[in-house]
Amino acid sequence: MAVKEVGVPYRWGGSSPTSGFDCSGLVYWTYGRLGIALPHSSYALYDLGSRVPRSRMRPGDLLFFSGLGHVGIYIGRGRIVHAPHSGTVVQVVRLASSPYDSQVVGIRRIRKH
Repeated sequence: MAVKEVGVPYRWGGSSPTSGFDCSGLVYWTYGRLGIALPHSSYALYDLGSRVPRSRMRPGDLLFFSGLGHVGIYIGRGRIVHAPHSGTVVQVVRLASSPYDSQVVGIRRIRKH
């Protein structure tokens, strides 16, 4: 679902395709469309869900990066969708060929109860 938002501009505090997204806003919006209410904060998101080892990642898992100030959604085949920073757009990146690969500090799986 978040992949459909590729190209939407980054906007700090943004959480919709019409206003733009920041990283946690993309997670907030995507999971909200699935009926799962989450906070709009990468720091708060990090405290939710189950820890997942990198070897067991599945599409939909959340990846958190150095300092916990950034989060992306794993979409499979070693790729994430995320809203990187001001001046960019929502994009898909291959972890192995990006600087984000060495910055992963945690992975969480969110389940609908």
